[in-house]
Amino acid sequence: AAMAPAPQRPAHVSPEVLAQVCEFDEGELKWVPAKEPSAAVAVKLAKAVSGKRCLVVGEREVPLADVRAVAALSPKLLTLQVKGQGHMGLRCDDGPSMEAFVKELVSNKADYERFEQYDQSSVQSYFQYYAKLANQQNMLQDSVRTSLYQEAILSNPSDFTGATVMDVGAGSGILSFFSCQAGAAVVYAVEASSAAETVRTLAAANTMNLRGAEVRVVNKPLETIGEEVPEKVDCIVSEPIGTFLFNERMIETYICARDRFLKPGGKLFPNVGNLCIAPFSDAVLHGEQAGKNSFWNNTSFYGLDLTAAAPRSRREHLTQPVVDYINPECLVSEYITTRFDFMTCTLESLQNIEIPFTFAVGQPCLVHGIAGWFDAVFEGSDSVVTLSTAPWCPGTHWYQIRFLLETPLAVNAGQILEGTLKMEANSLQSYYIKIHMGIQGTGITSSAERIDLKDPEYRFFTSTNTYVPPGTQGAFGQQAQAVDGSAVGGPAAYGQAMAGQVYPQQAQQGQEFRPAKAEPPAGAPPMQLLKEATSAQLQGPPSSSNDPRTRAPRPGAPPAAAAPSGRSDDRAAPRRAAPRRAAL
Repeated sequence: AAMAPAPQRPAHVSPEVLAQVCEFDEGELKWVPAKEPSAAVAVKLAKAVSGKRCLVVGEREVPLADVRAVAALSPKLLTLQVKGQGHMGLRCDDGPSMEAFVKELVSNKADYERFEQYDQSSVQSYFQYYAKLANQQNMLQDSVRTSLYQEAILSNPSDFTGATVMDVGAGSGILSFFSCQAGAAVVYAVEASSAAETVRTLAAANTMNLRGAEVRVVNKPLETIGEEVPEKVDCIVSEPIGTFLFNERMIETYICARDRFLKPGGKLFPNVGNLCIAPFSDAVLHGEQAGKNSFWNNTSFYGLDLTAAAPRSRREHLTQPVVDYINPECLVSEYITTRFDFMTCTLESLQNIEIPFTFAVGQPCLVHGIAGWFDAVFEGSDSVVTLSTAPWCPGTHWYQIRFLLETPLAVNAGQILEGTLKMEANSLQSYYIKIHMGIQGTGITSSAERIDLKDPEYRFFTSTNTYVPPGTQGAFGQQAQAVDGSAVGGPAAYGQAMAGQVYPQQAQQGQEFRPAKAEPPAGAPPMQLLKEATSAQLQGPPSSSNDPRTRAPRPGAPPAAAAPSGRSDDRAAPRRAAPRRAAL
């Protein structure tokens, strides 16, 4: 099937103990059995009806997000500090069972204290990056991102009018201000970096533009918030998205906010992330990455032979994820989508993600790896808006991403590729990715054993061969190609491409996949508006992010200013790898 459910970790049985609930006797200065319940009760970790993890003590359910402190005073006595309930003691005569339960409880509780688990140099770098206005500016100038977030919020007044809203990772405060313009009464702008001062400054300077809403800035990590947010909120807005949806692991903070602060029946914007993957063929890209070890092929470097290190260098470059725009013609099969419902998915489920795949390849080709992108979906009460980063949609600062196989697979038309993409969360606020795939029925396989999602090659800024989508100027001055092969630019280019090219579609279960001219994908302007759209409608003002040189990528990317410029337009046509036409 083209649409796969969000993968879940294997079922895990949590330890259960029989314990006596205790309370602290201030007169005796010791823990004594509570009056209610007087008998020992079952204590365990479970998943509530809402999908949230909770601590079950007899008949009571305590959200795990409300457990603020855990202390084992002895092998048989555990104390808890619970938000709104104070301290609670649990005494169990079975020491080994109690030890196993405490270990499980502490491990689960740690999911709500994520920044304490991360490498601290990574955390410091993360907050320093987002504190800089230059980096906030580059995200604001991504006109696709900013305009679709604005549309999603303003087109759903039923969810914002008179509401209490939380903006998680507020940055410059733009989503907080959109929420005010949509009618929110109070907005908690949660920003851990020093960019929080910018939110305060802009809120104070724009009181006339915020419709009387109150913006309360909370300058600390979401996971450490206490009385700064004394209430539940009606709606949570956030842009928690990294490359390949999950890089930076900000979505976990978003889920923490949901568990701790969202009212029952409240809304998340966005509430769904769709992760899309497809096999691709691009010999130029694979050759570029494999050839970057040329320095280490030196047999006489100051009297030394470096060639023994060349295989390692080649392997390092081939295991870097490549971030750039993907020519849709490189895709050699229909894509598959895995849906992640942010309203119900758990922190636990995002630690190890496994996506099995099966692709029918429509032409003989070398498959060089897996391409990926995502959609963010805003399902409001009044309208649904989709922000798509697909290869055939207007470009964003997320680009798309590709994971290379060290050894490409030679596939004939009609053969089936099958395999698995696995993601393992790490302490660097990202994931390690492993891909294994093979040709069905042949025993021929290839793999990428360890790809570091946080160590990408931002090829858009480093290669003159990178694809430039319609309406976008390349970092080296190259322009996109019109359908007839001539170089074009500006807003009309996107309409021409949509009208004249064929794009991959999601195949329905049991249907034969057939070529078809695509309608604009989710997130694209309606077809009837494309050719008539003005520059302001599609591309924003001239200073907007449609020139990628004004738009910085996420942490780890080179600054756009570092890329050479001023190349002549004789590089307008991207170099193409054979075979170029996918069976789309």
